[in-house]
Amino acid sequence: MTFLLRNMRSRDDTLTQLRKRYIQALAIFAIIAATGGLIVLLINRPENITPPLFTVIFSLIAYIGVLVLARRGHILLSSVAMIAVFALATVLVPLPWKVFPGMLAIISAATLGNNIIGLLSGIIVLGVMVLDIISLSSQPVEVTSNNVHVNIMGILSIFIVGTATRFFIRQTEVASEGARESAKLLQDVAETGEALAKMLNLKEVLPQSVELIRERFAFYHVQVFLIDETGQSARLAASTGALGQKLFERQHSLPVGSKSVIGQVTSTAKPVVARDTDPIYYRNELLPNTRSELALPIFDGDTVIGALDVQSRREDAFDVENVQALQVLANLLGTSIRNARLFETQERSARETKRLFLETEASLRENQRLNQMLTRQGWSDYMGEQRQTQGVTVAEDMVVSDGEWSDALTQAAQTKQPVSHSNGNRLIAVPVMLGNEVIGAIEVEPSDDTPQAELVEMVRSIAQRLALSLDKARLFEESQQATAREQRINEIVATYQSMSNVEELLKVTVAELGKTLGATRGAIRLGVVEPGNLNGDKPHD
Repeated sequence: MTFLLRNMRSRDDTLTQLRKRYIQALAIFAIIAATGGLIVLLINRPENITPPLFTVIFSLIAYIGVLVLARRGHILLSSVAMIAVFALATVLVPLPWKVFPGMLAIISAATLGNNIIGLLSGIIVLGVMVLDIISLSSQPVEVTSNNVHVNIMGILSIFIVGTATRFFIRQTEVASEGARESAKLLQDVAETGEALAKMLNLKEVLPQSVELIRERFAFYHVQVFLIDETGQSARLAASTGALGQKLFERQHSLPVGSKSVIGQVTSTAKPVVARDTDPIYYRNELLPNTRSELALPIFDGDTVIGALDVQSRREDAFDVENVQALQVLANLLGTSIRNARLFETQERSARETKRLFLETEASLRENQRLNQMLTRQGWSDYMGEQRQTQGVTVAEDMVVSDGEWSDALTQAAQTKQPVSHSNGNRLIAVPVMLGNEVIGAIEVEPSDDTPQAELVEMVRSIAQRLALSLDKARLFEESQQATAREQRINEIVATYQSMSNVEELLKVTVAELGKTLGATRGAIRLGVVEPGNLNGDKPHD
């Protein structure tokens, strides 16, 4: 219905403009002719001037009124007025001038009016001329014969010209209507394709596209089938209305190559048109009003990925132009489907990339946390081993060991930010950081005139490099200690090779452990401890 209403509103086309120009030109010509006739009458002044003068003045006023109506856009009213004036002139004008207004009346009716107006005009004009022939029976034979011949020739001329004009005008109207429908069809295809191009979600593209096609082209039912991964079956992907929803819930599908329009179009990659009486038509009990069906292949490149199926209540709904236009629409739908699939693939890739990035970021944070914890624990263990060197201080060109922390050093270590004071002497304190962990601080009292910012940046750079070097030195010391312990263990184990009894092995083990660990006491006991011995019972020998 929407499709038909839009066509009805678009009547102001080229043919209408041509009719308007024809009325204006004919009215101007008639005004000039009537003005000329009026001048001739006024100059010649025949004996009975009143009737022709009245006729000419009336015609002149009527033609002017027709011209005004045409210029204001009242095409239908001006057309009827023009035909009526010419028909009336045929009645009033005497022989042999009746042929001229009669011809114009018939041509105008054929050009401007419909079949009814043309028929009425023909009856009036031809009827008047036939009555003139009958009235001539009372005239002398010589006069009657000439006038009868003139009227008969006039009737034949008017009939032939009127019929030919109406035929060509009708063909022009049909061609114009076809061109208008074709243009409108292409416009609807373009607008629908533009709407489809804006959709990027496949779950929205298919259902919205079938509803949009059905609404714009006033089809009975529209649906889309997509070939599955196996390539053996075309499954219903979208369908219009409540009936389409039932078909979709059934997971309706048709085999590729089956005896159906969908099966044929997906196997041959060519449009298929079928009436409800054709053998290839697959009748569906949910769509009883279908009288004709068109299936169009949906391409992705050169590959058929599905079919667009449109159904109509009319038997001859799909002509060549409709098939071509809808095939363009099916191609646009294929492009939209491909774009939607690519968008979904890219979206999935983006989500996967984001997930991997977040996991990597979390792993990196965890590694940083573990490294920081290990660094903190390592330096805590290192400083807890009663180290002699906990810091140094330079005073009066002397370097002395010093473990005391000044307020500036403490503040820099706690805030992890440089500290500077200018009370009398300038003082700069910078934390020594390994990663995000503070392992110490540096404090200097510069005496030159170097800008404060440059001094802070220089001390900070030195602190960064010192932190790396200190950590390497700590790791090296711990490695040396581990190597020494392993070497001492190997030496103790080597002494076992010269021992031949248990007692000597026990004595040597306790003695060597005491030397190695600096222990003042040690003990070894042999025996099997039962679970009950945990309460104070002695082990069995």
